[in-house]
Amino acid sequence: MGRTMFAALAVLALAGCSDWREGEEGVEACLKRFAPKEGAVDPLADDTNQWVPSYTYDVTKVADPHAFGQEVHKRGGKFWWVGWQGSRPPEQQLQRERDKLNDMPATEAGAVVLAGDPALYKVRGKPGLNRDLLRQGCEGQRAGMRLVSWQAARADFIKDGKLPSGPTAAEIRAVQELDRPKIKDLLP
Repeated sequence: MGRTMFAALAVLALAGCSDWREGEEGVEACLKRFAPKEGAVDPLADDTNQWVPSYTYDVTKVADPHAFGQEVHKRGGKFWWVGWQGSRPPEQQLQRERDKLNDMPATEAGAVVLAGDPALYKVRGKPGLNRDLLRQGCEGQRAGMRLVSWQAARADFIKDGKLPSGPTAAEIRAVQELDRPKIKDLLP
């Protein structure tokens, strides 16, 4: 009985070691991850306007995230790393850096922030029809990189090459916190 339990624990330990962001994810698997619920109607499916997309990727599992950030910087993009000596910075500081990236307008050169897990890369895609933009974002993935979010603005709404701004990441998180019920509120 002891060997059986040990073997079962070993299998469970090995199964828990993989991270969904490791390796390569095919375009079809990425599209499936973002697929709308069955029966959902896409109001922009037949839209003929040009849209400019912005993609955010998790680059934590890229072979060398620091080298990837330097590559983006050499192309004219932004790159910053929240390093530490001794104790790690608090999660709030790391989250502020990720929020800073999310609040920045996406550029064609991109921006990378290495602030713990997740490390993020934000880049502007090529203009196109709305129905084609998700595929473009999925095709932009590399090994160890996963598309985590995307958004788009109509090309005719772009002023001076900048996408329109919306609520900040901190404001969105605050609204999400309001919507999340607290356990004490659910108790009788």
